[in-house]
Amino acid sequence: SRYHRETYGWNGAPIHDAVAVALVIRPELVETRHRNVEIEVESELCRGRTVVDLWNRTDRPPNAHVGLGIDRDGFFDFLVERIGSLE
Repeated sequence: SRYHRETYGWNGAPIHDAVAVALVIRPELVETRHRNVEIEVESELCRGRTVVDLWNRTDRPPNAHVGLGIDRDGFFDFLVERIGSLE
């Protein structure tokens, strides 16, 4: 949490894995768009970065569903409910 606060100014830390699982079980919680996603392999500045053609600027066909938004309240309600169901 401290890293994200100091680096990005966020209070808290992302929980990507839980969001991925929620997407499978409750897809209505996450807004996605089908877009082209590539990994940059040639640039010295950003080699290894994931590049998303969010605005369809290239002729590359969509190859991934990209998460753009989440129903935060719905997600946290779902997460708390699922965790609460564990013994």
